[in-house]
Amino acid sequence: MELQNEVFIEAPPAIVFRVLTDPTYLLRTMPGLKELTPVEPDTYAAVLELGVAAIRGRYTGTMRIVDADPPHRYRLDMDGKGPGAFVKLTMDIAIAERDGGSQVSYHGSAQVGGTIAGVAQRVMGGVANMVLGQFFEAVRKEAVALAG
Repeated sequence: MELQNEVFIEAPPAIVFRVLTDPTYLLRTMPGLKELTPVEPDTYAAVLELGVAAIRGRYTGTMRIVDADPPHRYRLDMDGKGPGAFVKLTMDIAIAERDGGSQVSYHGSAQVGGTIAGVAQRVMGGVANMVLGQFFEAVRKEAVALAG
């Protein structure tokens, strides 16, 4: 499934980039993210708890920040496996200074397979967009607070 949107955040690009890439902030802003442990530079072991409809699961995997050009852009790669299911996400994120804040654009794809995809395939696009909306709203709040 393709994921694409733009959001405006009332904070400078350097602060927005920090909130989007710093594990401390990611743990507070990313829905379902329970653990993020560094394994090498810009690569983390991750534990996520995700659910679609009545199917919920705990996924372990990896999160990578790739091709970073602070504070302008980076790519986020995530993958996780759980009981009878997998999740894979690749997303390009661009941050541009606009009107005293930051215009954040993202474009990427998510794949979900196994039991969770078979049961809830028709609602996954809406759920993914809802989770991304929650994530970027939490990022906005953290960035605005950090910008003071």
